[in-house]
Amino acid sequence: MDRRRYLSLLAFRVLMMVLALLTAARALHESGGGAKPWFLAALFAISAALLQILPVVVPTGGGRSVVYSLGGAFFLAGMFLLPSGPLAITVTFAVALAGLVVATRPYRLVVQLSVSVLSYAGDALLLRLGPHADDPVTPTLERSAVEFLIMAGAVVSQLLFKSVELRLQRGDATPHWGAFQRDALIEGSLALALGTTITVLVRNHVAYLGLVYAQVGATWWFLHRYRVHVRKLEARGAPAAARRKIAA
Repeated sequence: MDRRRYLSLLAFRVLMMVLALLTAARALHESGGGAKPWFLAALFAISAALLQILPVVVPTGGGRSVVYSLGGAFFLAGMFLLPSGPLAITVTFAVALAGLVVATRPYRLVVQLSVSVLSYAGDALLLRLGPHADDPVTPTLERSAVEFLIMAGAVVSQLLFKSVELRLQRGDATPHWGAFQRDALIEGSLALALGTTITVLVRNHVAYLGLVYAQVGATWWFLHRYRVHVRKLEARGAPAAARRKIAA
């Protein structure tokens, strides 16, 4: 990497970090809304961290796998269910804990924190989201559709930040469409679907989160067993293919 591109990348990362700090500071000045939002924020933070530490791994054949992290679904739901202060703390705690557990490099962890805070807490502050006194217990289809579009905007903004960083880092070697790649779009779509489900269920009662945990746990277990089965089949097929090659 040449000096000019390195300085541009460094300036961009510092700018994101400063904006994320300002966003978090502004969010913390918002009212917490009592004990219930903080209890929900703790649940969302732990859930998001676990889903980032233990992502869904889908085998694609040929010894390859695709990793989908669904932790962002709780951040998306938190944009509407949590005040901006608890949301900023939820995002920071979950991303930091997951990064420390999986041993993410410090500079990468800072970038992930900055992008996450700007994408979720920043959008929530900008659009004045969060729980309101006049929110219906059971949201209408039109309201859920609007919330889905806002969530999609948060996912797009996150990918845009990543695309700019990728362009500054790789230059002409940047993939076409930047961070808007197939796997990232699938992961975002899954997070949108799960985030919308969490938003609808939690507005009825927090206990419905148990259904979400059961579904996500069952999906993770099924894909884990499926991945183990695929690896066993590939291990059995490798010696047979080698024998056919030698015989030929």
